[in-house]
Amino acid sequence: MANFRDINGASRNLNRVQDINLEPDNRSALEAVMVAMAAGGRVQEMSVIAQLMEKTSVQTDIVGAIASLKDVIQDMKQPTKVETAELAVPEWAVDLKDRIAALET
Repeated sequence: MANFRDINGASRNLNRVQDINLEPDNRSALEAVMVAMAAGGRVQEMSVIAQLMEKTSVQTDIVGAIASLKDVIQDMKQPTKVETAELAVPEWAVDLKDRIAALET
């Protein structure tokens, strides 16, 4: 357990830091530790972790995001015109068409 001076010194050092790069998994782990500190009644340590998280910028997997975006764009493209095969017309329909044509003349 850290004493007050250690916690205060860590807090002052964090005030001097501008940006800390973290992977998303590490940020999630820090969030879990912060919740554990709060649940354990160690509010000062929790507040130092909260200060740390304010200074972090999470690095994302840009390559994976671009690949996902390409998949979405590909799905959104208009489908190309597909040639449809001629439908099989029943013989009675052909006869009916001929009779209608004969009646119209």
